[in-house]
Amino acid sequence: MEKTEYFIAKTFANLEPLLAEELTQLGAKNCQIMSRAVAFEGDMGMMYRANYYCRTALRILWRQCKFTFANNRQFYEQIFDFPAERFLDARGTMVVHATNVDSIFKTPLFAALLAKDAICDRFRDLYDVRPSVDKDDPDVQFSLHIYKNEAQLFVDSSGESLHKRGYKVSNHPAPINEVVAAAMIQLSGWKGECDFIDPMCGGGTLLVEAAMRALNIPAGFYRRDYGFMRWKNFDSDLWKSVRKEAKIREDVPVNFYGSDINGRFLDIAETNIIKARLKDFVTLKRLDIADTSPVRTPALVMTNPPYGERLQVKDLLELYGTIGTTLKHQYAGCRAFVISSDKDALNAIGLRPSLKKTLYNGSIECRFMGYELFDGDRKEYAKNKKSAE
Repeated sequence: MEKTEYFIAKTFANLEPLLAEELTQLGAKNCQIMSRAVAFEGDMGMMYRANYYCRTALRILWRQCKFTFANNRQFYEQIFDFPAERFLDARGTMVVHATNVDSIFKTPLFAALLAKDAICDRFRDLYDVRPSVDKDDPDVQFSLHIYKNEAQLFVDSSGESLHKRGYKVSNHPAPINEVVAAAMIQLSGWKGECDFIDPMCGGGTLLVEAAMRALNIPAGFYRRDYGFMRWKNFDSDLWKSVRKEAKIREDVPVNFYGSDINGRFLDIAETNIIKARLKDFVTLKRLDIADTSPVRTPALVMTNPPYGERLQVKDLLELYGTIGTTLKHQYAGCRAFVISSDKDALNAIGLRPSLKKTLYNGSIECRFMGYELFDGDRKEYAKNKKSAE
């Protein structure tokens, strides 16, 4: 039986419950929600599984040691005693990142440099050779979390952020983060039971993430590189067995429709959809949102319209007004979800939201709004809905 280890999965603010749910479903134990993270326990297979299957995780950190210290010397000695050679070759490359709150260190950079020196000195003592520092593409990334007189040293198992799925060949100028897109779909409650429509699809991220979820394609299916693959103790057989656990569907009884008024954006979306091998499932058309409508109802509509940075205020309010009018008159019987950083623009939609949630698209604070779309009077709709229940 493999040893139980302690991990932290990082994510964006307000996505922690979604990530905890994913980790629990994958078999993680003792999940604990933290700020922009979820701590959990599991074995090496669980670590590989979290990297490969979690849609709302940004990276998975594996804790190597936890200690208290009173001065620089004690800190150095604790890091020096950590057997970094289990992960890193003496001639390999590494980097140390640090966070620092209320400790003796004035800056996290100083703590990171001291930890780097301790690791390198250990290698020099053992092998007469020391690893090099590579900030851009290291073989091993170490992560230090320091709070007051307590430090935790983690090794980053993900490498590049897990939002980099591997299916994007070309980027839209203002893309939705893949982790945020996956979270939006999860928050909507959509599980592939009806058609999925993005009438302002841009680079196609929402369409790809929705199709991946419906087809049960793992979040990391298209990705070829993870941090743990460069470790000396990488278990390739275990990694293969984890990937074989995927139960990918060959087909689904729903369709995915994307449109955009910008032909260049549609080309970007098509390129990414082809890379994801989803062309048979997604239909793209060049259309103004005002000219769109569902092929059949009910359907789920989800979109990431332009924010204020990309349009003048007058044009932005007019656009969002058109979104609201189109949803109300052409998508009755559907549910719609819109994300935007502009509150005034969202108000211009003119529909009463059934869901309001604050999300972060990278560093941009956004509102994620849900709408129940229906014909006629709201009171009559609510009455009919209640009687149906």
